[in-house]
Amino acid sequence: MPHVAARKWARLLAKVYRVDPLVCPRCGGEVKTIAVIQDPVEIRDILAYLVKTGRASPGYDSALLN
Repeated sequence: MPHVAARKWARLLAKVYRVDPLVCPRCGGEVKTIAVIQDPVEIRDILAYLVKTGRASPGYDSALLN
């Protein structure tokens, strides 16, 4: 994703969800986009792994994976 497009995407998410995806919620540092994953199967697998390892976002409902 080109740098300008990534910034526009981040601003839109910040406006809609009131969360800045380019700011780390833990330390406040800058987060860099390294990939954009759109395949639902890959997304489900990644989320399942994060749940399994206890690294899912607080409040994430793992029942949504089914």
